[in-house]
Amino acid sequence: MSDLAQFISRIQDSVEPRLRQEAERLADDDAVRALDLFEDEILAEVILDDRRVNVRWARSPEGRWSEESDCEEETLHKLAACAVLEAARRRLARQPEAVAPSAESEEAFQAQIERRLARRLTPDEENYLGKLEKRFERVRQSGGRIYDQDMVRLHSRWSIQSTDPLHLWPETPAGLREFWDYVALALDEKKLPAPAFLRGFTDLAALRGKLAFWRQESTLPAWKERIREVLRSMDSARQPGPLPLDFRLILTPSEARLQARVDGLEGFRNVSVAELAGSAREHERGALVLPAEAELLLRAFLPLPCSGEACRYDLDTHGAWLGALFQQPALASRLLTLDETPFHRPAEPLHWRSVEDAETRQLRLGLALADGAPPPLPLRVLPGAVMLYLAADTLFTGPFWFGEGTLCQEPLRIPLGALSTQEGITFLEKLGLPLPAEIAARVRHEALSVGIRASCVARHPGGGTEHAVFQVVATAPDGTAREVLRHGGWQPAEDAHPGDGTILYSDRAALAAAQTALHEMRALYDPEFDGFRVRMTKHFPDQFESWARRLPGGVTLTTDERLQTILADPLIARVRIEATQTVDIDWFDLRMIFEVEGAELKAADIRRLIAARGGFVQLADGTWRRVKLELSEEQQALMDQAGLDFDEFSHEAHRLHWRQLAGQGVKEVVNPRAWQMLTQRMEQARLEEKPPVPGGLGVTLRPYQVEGFHFLSYLSLNKFGGILADDMGLGKTIQSISWILWLRGRYRKAWPCLVVCPKSVLDVWATEFAKAAPEIKVQVLRDKDELDLESLLNEQHVLVLNYAQLRGCVDLLETVKWLAIILDEGQHIKNPDSKAARAARQLKAENRLVLSGTPVENRLLDLWSLMTFAMPGALGDRKYFNHHFDRRKDGTASERLHARLRPFLLRRTKSQVAKELPSRSEETLLCEMSDAQAARYKEELARAQQMVITSSGFEVLTRRRFAILQALTRLRQICCHPALADKSATGEESAKLTATLELIEELHAEGHKVLLFSQFVSMLEILRSRLEDMGVPYYWLTGATQNRAEIVSRFQEDTSPAVFLLSLKAGGSGLNLTAASYVILYDPWWNPAVEAQAIDRAHRIGQTQPVMAYRMITKGTIEEKIMLLQQKKSLMSSNILGEGGFSRSLDKGDFEFLFGLEAEEAMRRED
Repeated sequence: MSDLAQFISRIQDSVEPRLRQEAERLADDDAVRALDLFEDEILAEVILDDRRVNVRWARSPEGRWSEESDCEEETLHKLAACAVLEAARRRLARQPEAVAPSAESEEAFQAQIERRLARRLTPDEENYLGKLEKRFERVRQSGGRIYDQDMVRLHSRWSIQSTDPLHLWPETPAGLREFWDYVALALDEKKLPAPAFLRGFTDLAALRGKLAFWRQESTLPAWKERIREVLRSMDSARQPGPLPLDFRLILTPSEARLQARVDGLEGFRNVSVAELAGSAREHERGALVLPAEAELLLRAFLPLPCSGEACRYDLDTHGAWLGALFQQPALASRLLTLDETPFHRPAEPLHWRSVEDAETRQLRLGLALADGAPPPLPLRVLPGAVMLYLAADTLFTGPFWFGEGTLCQEPLRIPLGALSTQEGITFLEKLGLPLPAEIAARVRHEALSVGIRASCVARHPGGGTEHAVFQVVATAPDGTAREVLRHGGWQPAEDAHPGDGTILYSDRAALAAAQTALHEMRALYDPEFDGFRVRMTKHFPDQFESWARRLPGGVTLTTDERLQTILADPLIARVRIEATQTVDIDWFDLRMIFEVEGAELKAADIRRLIAARGGFVQLADGTWRRVKLELSEEQQALMDQAGLDFDEFSHEAHRLHWRQLAGQGVKEVVNPRAWQMLTQRMEQARLEEKPPVPGGLGVTLRPYQVEGFHFLSYLSLNKFGGILADDMGLGKTIQSISWILWLRGRYRKAWPCLVVCPKSVLDVWATEFAKAAPEIKVQVLRDKDELDLESLLNEQHVLVLNYAQLRGCVDLLETVKWLAIILDEGQHIKNPDSKAARAARQLKAENRLVLSGTPVENRLLDLWSLMTFAMPGALGDRKYFNHHFDRRKDGTASERLHARLRPFLLRRTKSQVAKELPSRSEETLLCEMSDAQAARYKEELARAQQMVITSSGFEVLTRRRFAILQALTRLRQICCHPALADKSATGEESAKLTATLELIEELHAEGHKVLLFSQFVSMLEILRSRLEDMGVPYYWLTGATQNRAEIVSRFQEDTSPAVFLLSLKAGGSGLNLTAASYVILYDPWWNPAVEAQAIDRAHRIGQTQPVMAYRMITKGTIEEKIMLLQQKKSLMSSNILGEGGFSRSLDKGDFEFLFGLEAEEAMRRED
């Protein structure tokens, strides 16, 4: 093993497994490009999403290896470095080895290729040649067979259509070169491009000609069989056109005959079974034309096991079959008597008539007409949903038939003993027949009631699972048990029948009601307890309590002591709130003390009961309890005002600022000492002061901007920090400049102010200061080395820098006492663990302000990070916040958070304060992919689906998350243009690109300016090239653009129509681009707030035209799913800020939804 290989092996062994797996996946996906290996150095480029990262490994003179890259994010830096090592390891592992003997070795084939190319093969080309040889060896070992699965490994877009072998050659290729010739021909015929270095190597036309005879010969057996089938069909044709045919059914009470008539010939004739089958075959091939009624008869008659020309009603099923035909109104004219007339159908049904025979002690039952006369015989019953009775020329409806067979000739004779029971009496009543005198004299009526006994038991001795058992007994008025409910239904109790010959006839309404009620509990019969058992889950108490309240009349419930606690009234809990002042006089610790009446409970049990919010809790003694919380109006008002909740009772203190407690009713709630201290602090506060706007401000503030200035001065007067969260475009910058002017006039010591903002808006701040406050000296930091603290303190008033410079210069910046620090687009510190957030918190300032139109982008923790900079402690520490807000699943968390933030956050939307703004409209344009684009998309989707299906929920969220997100990115890139995912697809079509260019052409012709945003710079490059071809003027701004202010200014001042191509991250915030009134969002982003920010580059103060925004969405793809997911996972953060946000990270369910797997998962669950 070489020294380089040893070094790579040693480093990889020290890398954590998850990181190494991700690096291997990147190497599999050919994400490592331009790999160069030297004795002391490794150079490569790694593609991460839409970013290119340059990586260098180098060995020092002392022999130590180290890595470096141009990626600032530490995690991605490590991943890229490890991916390069993996690619290098694979390169080294592909050193030539012994090759299995064949007619032509890989080296010989490679030598031919290199001679033709006049150069050595690249590592990627050698890698492909290695894959080709592996497939060839498989073919040799399998006796010349090759499959779709093999071809997929040689071209990723090969479609798998069968598991059968492919027919690519007449005999097994003798060598690798011949094998490639056949593969090249197969790819060409599928219109799939061969690798560039092998194109033109095979004479495809000559090979196609060589195979022509073999291919023709291979089709001979199929053609011979096809000719035989055609001849058979031609011989069976009887006439030039379809033959009209009709059917009818002649019926008697004993048999049915199907008759047919050919159109144009006289009379119907009987049809035999053989003829019927032949007619069916002719009809199937279109040789017969049948009326709909005739076709219905034909299809109905075919399945019957008839012989000859008649079908007799020997079986009950035959009668049911005929009854079903009589139920079809369309067949009334096709079902005829022997006289060839339709059957007479009396309106009055048949009914039962009974005669008691005292001598034989029987009850004779027979059918009768409405006038009591017997019906005509023979009579055949046709059972079905409606009972029909067929006579020679009449079809009756009638009662349920319970005799033997279907022929109704003789009366039914029932022994009186069979009727001398409760069931017998009920039977006669349902038939509408009177009770025989002998039976009537013995009947005694009684109403039964039902008692349900519920108890709690362990299913198995010593087992931990508890069950509730329901024993159900029906009793007479004297308390005698009559029936017991068991698995098969109600069964007589042992002492249910009196011995004096009396026939008990019970009112069983309560029994049916009790059985229905028990079914609601989904209980299963358990013979061990002679009752019905249900598992006592955490949901059982609510279910049982609700069920018990809804039991019908006549059903009583008794329980054991433990289940009775579920039905008992809730315990009453009262609250006492104590407040104590901390060492810092501005902060108070609130504690809630609960007192529960009616039970002696431990503190731990009280905590659980309070946390259950009125729900049931099982205590240590096995009983179930719940509490009802009683709050005074003052207590509830304090809870709402302070953003507190009773979700969890504990001795934990809730630390609140005095401003969060100031309000009506607090005096009646907190203890007197705390109220006195709070009153003193409130008296010192300056809440209502509204200083005038500084005279040196060179612009006129709008009324709402004056209110914003007063909010900022209120924060400073009371030594608060805060967030100005106005909608994008409402002038947060100018409000902040007026505040800085006011601060500089208020403080004797003129410390400098610091503004931190995205790189794209550095010049915006300089321009706004020059326009609104020209006397303020502003330094825009262009380079880290320009930072001169002495010059800053003596000559400058405001320093403006970006977040990357904040991270790099924090050691110098934290030595300065700042008059004010402003974080513009403050969501850049939404991750509290990021270097930018930690650097911002290190700085010392008299005043702190965050500006952000979207302070919540993904999680509520974003807001905690912003507030921890602006007003440390206002939302507690991170553990407290996670416990009480960020991880809460109840709907009140956002409302409570809003209450906590109210004193420190101001949020106004355009619809509230900037009503003079022109209208803003949004429209989604759906684009249909071409066949080639759709095929590429489906192929990539299948790979991504397999990745999710084979991953557990934990893997999706941890180890394989990065790979799945990359798969999502590739799918989105294909939707934009296939070339984003595969550079070789530059010439392929993109439906979205075509639609976008057509839209731009139309808008340009009408003289409009357009902003076009995409998150993929490579897509913007494609658009730029197309615009150049069309002769459409354009402007360009991405993260790499240097002279941003100049470009924006030129676009704003240019009066001619043009397109501004902007990357979503670089141009989506902070810029003022009101010269454009049309916005195109080329590709959807996960977070709708980011898209809204992009649109607001045009829809902001200064815009005079209606703004129209188009979202370009590829139909039937992940882009539509992204839009649905935005709605599905949208946080109702209007409760906090008044605007929506994308609140949670993606989980496995979201990935299944995005990849179209939720329907498959639902079917899997049903199975």
